[in-house]
Amino acid sequence: MTDAEFALGLSRHLRAYAMGSERAALEQLEFAGWIFDVAFRLHGSTTSSAARVRAIGLDVGLGPRSLKDVIETMEVLSWVSVVRDKAGQFVSITERIPARGDLIMAAPKVLNILMVGPVERAALALLGATVLQPLLVEDALQIAAVAEGVKGHDQAAEDALRHLTGTGLIRRVDSEDGRSVLYNPNVWTQGDEALAKAALKAADARATTEVGALLQEVALNPGLPDAHVKSTERKWVDFAVSQNLVQRSVIQTAEGVERGFLFTPHLRRDPFGGTAGDASGHVRQLVGSMIYAATFAKFKLDTPEIFLRALVNRGVAGNASPIGTDYLMLEKAGVVKVVAGMGADRYRLQLLQPEVAQDALTMLDAREGSGTEKGDIAALRAQRSYIHVEQERARLALTSDIDKVEEARLIAALRDASVNRMMGGRK
Repeated sequence: MTDAEFALGLSRHLRAYAMGSERAALEQLEFAGWIFDVAFRLHGSTTSSAARVRAIGLDVGLGPRSLKDVIETMEVLSWVSVVRDKAGQFVSITERIPARGDLIMAAPKVLNILMVGPVERAALALLGATVLQPLLVEDALQIAAVAEGVKGHDQAAEDALRHLTGTGLIRRVDSEDGRSVLYNPNVWTQGDEALAKAALKAADARATTEVGALLQEVALNPGLPDAHVKSTERKWVDFAVSQNLVQRSVIQTAEGVERGFLFTPHLRRDPFGGTAGDASGHVRQLVGSMIYAATFAKFKLDTPEIFLRALVNRGVAGNASPIGTDYLMLEKAGVVKVVAGMGADRYRLQLLQPEVAQDALTMLDAREGSGTEKGDIAALRAQRSYIHVEQERARLALTSDIDKVEEARLIAALRDASVNRMMGGRK
C-alpha cells in the first residue's frame, strides 16, 4: 500500500477513537487522509455546489471547520478553485484533481505541505512494515528509523509504535525467549503464537529480508507461479510456505505435473479491518487455474481475464470436451458446474459462486502486466485437480519440519547460506 492509502485508511480507523493522546499524535496523518478522502469523492465532478461539498464532508465525518481547512489545503495544492461570496463563504468548487493514480502518488507533496513530522512518518513506515510481514520489534523499529523524514530522530520510531499499538493497528507479542514480535492484526489473522513463531524462525534463519522480498513480489502478482519467483531462491519460498507466511495452491495437470501458485495472506484483507480473507481457498483455486492456463497450458491464453469475465457476466463460458473432466475439484467445491455444451462431447462451465469469480477477476485485473486475452478455451484443457493451500502446507510440513531436530537443522542450514552470501560466498 502507498502512503496515501495508509493515510486514508488511518483517518477512517481513527474515527472510532475519542480524541486522546494517541489520536492527537497522529493528527496530521488523519488530516492528510481527510484530504485524500474528499479528493477521491470530488474527482471527476467538475463543479460542485457548496451544499454538495458540505454533504461530502459530513459523509467523511468533517464538521464545517475541518472541511474548511481541507478545502483551503486543496487550494494550496491547486486541486480546486473556490468561488466565495462577499462574506467569505464558499459558493461552489471547481476541481482539477489529478487522475487517481497521480493522486495516490501525490502523497509526499501532501505530507510536506502539512509538515508531517518524524513521529508520523515513522508511523507510516511501521504500518507498511507490519502489514507486509510479522517482524521482530527491533527490525521494525530499524525500518522506521531509516525512513524518509525520520533519520536523526531516534525516539520517533518508538513513539510511533506506542501510538499504533494504542490504536490497535499493531499488535505486540512477547515470546518466551524475551523477544517481541509486531504485526498488523487485521491482515495477519493466524493468531499470536503462530505468527510469533513464524517471525522468530525467519529471524533465526536470517530469512526476514528474503521473506519480505518474496511477500512484496507476490503481493504485486497474486497467483505468481513459484517457478517464476525472481526476488529470492526456491528454498526461501519453501521456508515461507512452511511457516504460513506465504500460501501456495497447487494445480495438477492431466499428465500428473504439479504447478504451485503463490499468494500472500493479505488476500482481501484491509490493514484497518472490515474485510474477510479467502478462508475457503476458492478464489485462490480459481486464480491459480486461470494463471496456469495463461502460463503452462499447451494452448496458452495471453491472459484469462476475458474468459473469466464472460463467466461472470453470462454465467456460463467455454465449449470444449476437456471441460467435462478437468474441473472435478472446482465442481466439488461448488464454484462451478460442468454442463453440456454445443456439440457432441463438448462441455461448458456454469458459475455457481459469482462472488468467488468476481474476486478472482479483480485479482487478475490488478496483477502487474495483465493484458487482454485473444481467446482460446483449449488453453484450459490440461487442468484436472487442485490441492488446497492448507493441504499443500501440511504436505510440505511433513517433508521439511516434522520434528524439532529437523526444524533446527533446516534453520541452521538456511542461516549458514545467508551468512555465506553476505560474506561473498556462493548462494
